[in-house]
Amino acid sequence: MRVPRAEPLSTVTGFAHRVEGMTREEYAKFVVQCQEVVRAMGRLETSMGHLGERLTKDEQRAAMKEIFEWLGTTTDLPPNAYTREWARELLAQIGALATYDKYEGSTDSYIV
Repeated sequence: MRVPRAEPLSTVTGFAHRVEGMTREEYAKFVVQCQEVVRAMGRLETSMGHLGERLTKDEQRAAMKEIFEWLGTTTDLPPNAYTREWARELLAQIGALATYDKYEGSTDSYIV
């Protein structure tokens, strides 16, 4: 039995209900998809870290602006999907390298 989408995935309860209703095959596919997302984020972070070697700050900012404009208008994603918001949040964090003249990372103690 599948649990209806009552709580957002961002809550522990909402996420646990989704996993609970999965078959073993769906669960395995889900784990692989999550791993792919994390690996893609790592590749993106690495690429962003080297942008300064290839692009000026103005070019970096223009690229980020273009990405956010595309994200707001693309029909590749469902209009009400969480994906747009997740992408905005992640890209904003990774894009800090392009936005600021000098970015030295977070001072938050939970980030090692």
